[in-house]
Amino acid sequence: MKNHTELSFHNTYSYLKKVDQLPTGPAWQCHVIKAEGDLLDEEGLPRTEDLELWFRDPIECIEELLGNPNFKEYLSFTPERAYADMEGRQRIYDEMWTADWWWNMQVRERI
Repeated sequence: MKNHTELSFHNTYSYLKKVDQLPTGPAWQCHVIKAEGDLLDEEGLPRTEDLELWFRDPIECIEELLGNPNFKEYLSFTPERAYADMEGRQRIYDEMWTADWWWNMQVRERI
């Protein structure tokens, strides 16, 4: 592969520097949780193990996706009715904004 492509890096260090320049999105968080198993230790107590739970805040992820200009052409906030035939008898449901629910939410009174 090395002889057939023009890479923008020449070693692992320069490759990782390029990777570090990529957008990162919301920060990763880590919580340690204690899991209790069904095996017993020498004292007859259930064995436990600390596990790392890595996650991102889902609200921040949604904000990142909706605010990312690269996805602008793939997002829709306006309801749409699509039909497979010219007469409008065979409805197509393929995205959220083509569903009746989306239409109903547009005209629903705010509480």
